[in-house]
Amino acid sequence: MSDNSSINVGFRTEKPFVPLWVETDDLVLGTIAFGWFFGFSFFVVVNAFRETKRTSRKFNAYIIMIWLEIIADIAFAVISWGYLYKKFPPGLAVFGGIIACWIVQVQCLMLIIANRTCLLYSDPKARFRLKFATAAVVSVISISTAFIWIPAQLQINHRFIALNHWWDKFEKCVYLILDAVLNAIFIRTIKKRLVDHGLTKYDKVVRFNQRIIFLSIAMDVFLLCMTMLRNGFVYCQFHPITYIVKLQIEMTMSNLIVRVARSTGVNVYQDKTVAEVNPNAFQLTSVHVQTQVYTHHHEDETTAGSDPSTTKKIREDELTRTADLTTVRLQSSESSTYVGDMKLEV
Repeated sequence: MSDNSSINVGFRTEKPFVPLWVETDDLVLGTIAFGWFFGFSFFVVVNAFRETKRTSRKFNAYIIMIWLEIIADIAFAVISWGYLYKKFPPGLAVFGGIIACWIVQVQCLMLIIANRTCLLYSDPKARFRLKFATAAVVSVISISTAFIWIPAQLQINHRFIALNHWWDKFEKCVYLILDAVLNAIFIRTIKKRLVDHGLTKYDKVVRFNQRIIFLSIAMDVFLLCMTMLRNGFVYCQFHPITYIVKLQIEMTMSNLIVRVARSTGVNVYQDKTVAEVNPNAFQLTSVHVQTQVYTHHHEDETTAGSDPSTTKKIREDELTRTADLTTVRLQSSESSTYVGDMKLEV
């Protein structure tokens, strides 16, 4: 181990910087987590390519967030594992790189979760409010964590170290609650749309997705438990595992979301980022028929005299009916569209 006084982290510290103490068990556990992460990442990357291939617009928010999440997870795993094995020296570059990857991880994943719920909303304002609220909460927590975690790792003073010990667990609890709330909104919304439109064929698929949502939340609980490990950078090895598993869950759910959205009147484009109401779906059609009957009265019959042929013609004219189908309107819940006038003669 190097002498404490010989380590310069680039900032003035309250006490000499203490290097990370790593035992053999820490290296073994960290390496197992590192290897498992890359093994599972292979399948996630394959699925990400499939998602990209079947999307018409390759540079949309959904696809960009998937690839940013994968890149951030890989970078996070490599940097933290390298620091654990003392391949990277302590300093702002290492700690800043880790926290930057962490911010991208959290932002992208939470926005992907919010986005799948927004696909089922027909109101653009509701979609904007949900995305804005999610991004606002994540941004506040992320910025706060950066200003606490980096000084704590640089060992600027004992206050940052003590605050980081509790803040790390607090922000994990906040993300756990946010994840649970977003998924609860999603389940409630999707069930409401299916019930309202009588689509029972998706019941089994919805139940399957409920189970994998519980798995996603369980991964948050797992990560919270990992903060109890003595070595903080062994815990960091489990961070990319948690988020790569959650990303795979989100891609697995994408097919159900698009199918339900389209089946319940929301037009979802192939990029899975835009949802709007199809104006021709689920319309109530009302037809107003106005019938006008024209008859010739007795004055015509009197004028005709007693001529049988004339009287017969007049009586045939009395049977003439002109039905004006004056207005046909297709009425939806939001607007009425004028189609045209038709005239029917009987």
